[in-house]
Amino acid sequence: MKVNRHHGATPGEYFWQIRVRTNAHLDFWLKDYLDGIEMNHQSDGTSLLTGDLPDMPAVYGLILQLRDAGVSLISLNVERISRKEND
Repeated sequence: MKVNRHHGATPGEYFWQIRVRTNAHLDFWLKDYLDGIEMNHQSDGTSLLTGDLPDMPAVYGLILQLRDAGVSLISLNVERISRKEND
C-alpha cells in the first residue's frame, strides 16, 4: 500500500529529516513505493534512504512501509528541523 505523505499535510513549524541505512542494496522499485524518499546504493553493499517528512505520523508510516517490504535496517536517524532555520 503506497502512502501519500503530503496529502492533507499542513506546513508546520518543523519537518522531520530521515536517514535510513539498510543491510543490502534495495531494488529501485522501492523508490516508487516510498514516495519522495531518495535511495542511493553504497559501495559497502548497503542502501541509504534520505528525505524530509512533514510530521511524525509520516515517519511512523515510512517505518511501517519498510517493515512491510521486508527491509532490514542497520540504522534509522530522525531529526526535527525548524522551517524558520531553512527559510
